Amino acid sequence: MLPHWRAARILSAILLAGCVRHPAPTATVPLGVDPAREAAAARAVAEAFITAEARGDESADTLLAQGADFINSGIAVSARPRLAAVIGRGEASIGSLRTEVAGPLAWIVAVYRWTGLGGQIVGLGRATLVLEREEAGWRIRHVHSSAVPPW
Repeated sequence: MLPHWRAARILSAILLAGCVRHPAPTATVPLGVDPAREAAAARAVAEAFITAEARGDESADTLLAQGADFINSGIAVSARPRLAAVIGRGEASIGSLRTEVAGPLAWIVAVYRWTGLGGQIVGLGRATLVLEREEAGWRIRHVHSSAVPPW
């Protein structure tokens, strides 16, 4: 058993190490890779996923990385609908997609609107999608979405 003063010193050192500012990692883009083209390709995957997921179309699964996970309004989900504000089969319209690419990763903040097949129910959602560049192209690794309440 350590003396109290020694345990306190060790704990202080550990806590102080966590407070030190470490430089943010920098992402490099390999030579010959066009960042704008990579961002457009990642954005196209996100758009296709949101559209297919809103329709309940299983083709959405082809856009996922193996082991992709979903958080829908704070709850981990695996069954459809995997996007917040999507209540069943319908159509999605995408309001905006803000895309950032850093090396083999991309993240996209999306705003989308879901309308039921009869046009009766409309939901508004926001999502952050994290994509990873694989040999086959961009694949979605993680989606975190929330329904936007009507104001």
